[in-house]
Amino acid sequence: MSIRTRFAPSPTGYFHIAGLQKVLYSYALAKKNNGQYIVRIEDTDRNRYVEGTEDVIFESHKLMGIDIDESIHDGGDYGPYRQSDRLDIYKKYAQELVEKDFAYYAFETKEELDEMRKSQMDEGHRPRYNGLYREYDKEEAKKRVEAGEEYVVRLKVPAHREIVVEDMIMGQMKFSTDDLDDYILVKSDGYPTYHLAVVIDDHLMKISHIFRGVEWIATSPIMKLTYEFFGWEMPQIGHVPNILNPNGQGKLSKRNGSVALSEFFEEGYLKEAIINFIILLGWSPSIERVHGEKEREIFSIEEFVDLFETKDLNKSNPKFNREKLLWFNKEYIKNFDTKDLADRLKEWNSRYLKNADIESDDSIEVKLELVKERSQTLKELAESLEFFYNAPNKIEWNIKQLKNVQKNLEDMKAEIKKLIESFDDDSKDWTHEKWEEGMRAIGDRFEAKHGDVFMVLRVAITGEPFSPPLFESLQILGKEEVLKRLS
Repeated sequence: MSIRTRFAPSPTGYFHIAGLQKVLYSYALAKKNNGQYIVRIEDTDRNRYVEGTEDVIFESHKLMGIDIDESIHDGGDYGPYRQSDRLDIYKKYAQELVEKDFAYYAFETKEELDEMRKSQMDEGHRPRYNGLYREYDKEEAKKRVEAGEEYVVRLKVPAHREIVVEDMIMGQMKFSTDDLDDYILVKSDGYPTYHLAVVIDDHLMKISHIFRGVEWIATSPIMKLTYEFFGWEMPQIGHVPNILNPNGQGKLSKRNGSVALSEFFEEGYLKEAIINFIILLGWSPSIERVHGEKEREIFSIEEFVDLFETKDLNKSNPKFNREKLLWFNKEYIKNFDTKDLADRLKEWNSRYLKNADIESDDSIEVKLELVKERSQTLKELAESLEFFYNAPNKIEWNIKQLKNVQKNLEDMKAEIKKLIESFDDDSKDWTHEKWEEGMRAIGDRFEAKHGDVFMVLRVAITGEPFSPPLFESLQILGKEEVLKRLS
């Protein structure tokens, strides 16, 4: 069987980072089995549709480096790949269900439905559709439809049946049809609901495996019934647990920090770190398949694809640990080839920061070697480089914290200046030993701690008490710039 998976987002806003988990599982399963990964736009909920968010979906895939085999942009043999372009298809299949007596037309107004629910609740019952039009004469219903009367199409759910769904993640799940409603398949505006469209699209697009959130578990029996009524085989399905807020309370939400994938890019996270972090929120490969490395945490997407098996997916709800994501990002920055890191930083800068100094810096790799061990994000990298381009115009740190320095500060600065002036103009002729020996001698002269003397120079040059290696930074800045900043 050909493995065909899909990601079917609704263009209703930003790309939630939790959605990336379904993307990665779907992509990995397809690619491991030489299959196809499809992106289908599910835009039938016109009330929630947000203009421009289709572009966000595809831009997010591009930024993550995830290739799409079929979509509205990539073509394919099973389009259209946007649901609003498939309305005639849904109408045809909805009519087929009505003809086979697996669905029916219903004509209640919104007011009538509201009154029905209110009456049921007043009597202490769970509100559900009362099936008024379930056995309505089919020919009479057709006449009313042809006359232009507003209607919906409802699924005729059989009574007293057990529906069994085999889930790739959750295992076997059983449902009673007595707990189900006659779900709407086609709304009064002519658009299909999720329950109808997803079944038709997945069948016609030959989707073999589906990953979706656990919030959709309750609709699984409806999906299976609809496949049964059409006489089609249902794809294998896996319900992915929700990613929780860091405190474990509720689904990951914006109240607890960034959740849009675009925000993480803007904050300077690398795609490799994001992918690595997300896959480990719900995937635990066996030790044998990662060559006995119990504590291994770093996986490339290629390794993930190679190792991926649905049996390794977890049932429990993971917490979104932002500190762990930051750790992953720092590890990737630290271990990146410096030239590649420079390219990534410049690409990020051109998209978000637009710092002309970074853009035009031909020697940025030398500077990155000094700061990449200390930085957790591309944004922090850019901030760490700032002192190379611009002298600090405001010293945030209080020099008075250093004992035996404030009373001799001007004299000490003069001595440091003499030391720097004694070096040749070519900074390459400065030696670390000569420079450090001179600085220590100044400290001895003023009976100050050596570290305090170095701090005076560090703060004057960078504006901060913590900085990249000082001597190497001085060499990059050059004698003239160092003297200027000391002044």
